[in-house]
Amino acid sequence: MIVKTKRTLVSETPKYINEEILVEGWINSRRDHGKLIFIDIRDRTGLLQVVFHPKVSEAAYEVANKFHPEDVIS
Repeated sequence: MIVKTKRTLVSETPKYINEEILVEGWINSRRDHGKLIFIDIRDRTGLLQVVFHPKVSEAAYEVANKFHPEDVIS
């Protein structure tokens, strides 16, 4: 069974430095800089930049490589 944890609004993310949280929204932009992928996630409260690197998580990096602007993250 998959249990969904509470979603965190982008505006609340500064409270959770170095913690794992769930953020949902739309891909505002995606930038590929070689081994780094930058994704800006937008919700009704603002923008959040997420960085993906294959040495941190190859699986997450591969998923981020498929994102396009206006894709939904949920």
